[in-house]
Amino acid sequence: MNEIFYNLTHPLPNAVTTAIMGVLAVYWLFTFLSGIGFEDVDLGFDFDVDVDAPDMDVDADVDADGAGPDDVQAGESPGFFMRFLQFMNIGRVPFMLVLSTFKFFLWVGTLFTTQLINVGTWGLTSLFILVPLAVVSVFFTRFATNPMVRFFEKIGYKGEEEIDFLGRSGKMLSNIREEKIGYAEVIVDKNPFKLYVKSIDGEQLKYGDPVIIADETGDKKIFLVSKELTLDNL
Repeated sequence: MNEIFYNLTHPLPNAVTTAIMGVLAVYWLFTFLSGIGFEDVDLGFDFDVDVDAPDMDVDADVDADGAGPDDVQAGESPGFFMRFLQFMNIGRVPFMLVLSTFKFFLWVGTLFTTQLINVGTWGLTSLFILVPLAVVSVFFTRFATNPMVRFFEKIGYKGEEEIDFLGRSGKMLSNIREEKIGYAEVIVDKNPFKLYVKSIDGEQLKYGDPVIIADETGDKKIFLVSKELTLDNL
C-alpha cells in the first residue's frame, strides 16, 4: 500500500496529476451525491470566450484611429482556441466529462512514463514532461469522446445552457460603423464574453464606448448593438 502511494506521488509529475485526479474525484462524488454540477456553482473564475465565431464575407476592416489593443478584422476564421474546443468535442459532450477524460489519460500517461524514464533527479524541470504527455492525451481524449458524441446526440444533448445576451450592456473592443464588424465585451455572472457585433443603425461606435445588445442577425452569429446612453456621454 505504501509503495502504491509512493508511486502515485513521486516523482513530481505524478504528484501533480494525482492531485488533479483527486480534485476531479471529489467533484464527481459531489455531483453524484447532490446532483449539482460546477455549472451550478459560481467558482469566481473568469472566462474569456469568443461566442459563435461567424463566417463573415462583408467588407469589415476595423478603423485604426483610436483602436484598442484587442481590435480585430472581420472576415477572420474561428481562432485556434475555438477549433481546439471543437476538436475536443466540447459542446457536443459535457465539458467536465471531456476534461475528466483528458486528465485521466494525462494521469495514466504520467504514471507509465515516469516508470520508464527516471525524472526524479530533474527537480522542477521534470514538469516539462507533462507537455508532450498533454498533447498525446488530447488525441486520446478526442478518440475516447467520439462515441460519447453519438450517445449525447441520441439523448438530445444540446450543449451548455445558452446565454441570452439581448438587452445586456457591454463595452466596445474595436471601432465599427455602417456594415463593419468588431468585438464587444459583455459581463455575465462576473465572466467576460467577447461577441462579434455590428452597429444596428450604422452609427459609428468607438473602442471603449458603452453599448446595448439590441438584436442579432438571423444566423445568430453576429449581435447588433447601439450606443448606451449614460451620464458621461449625454
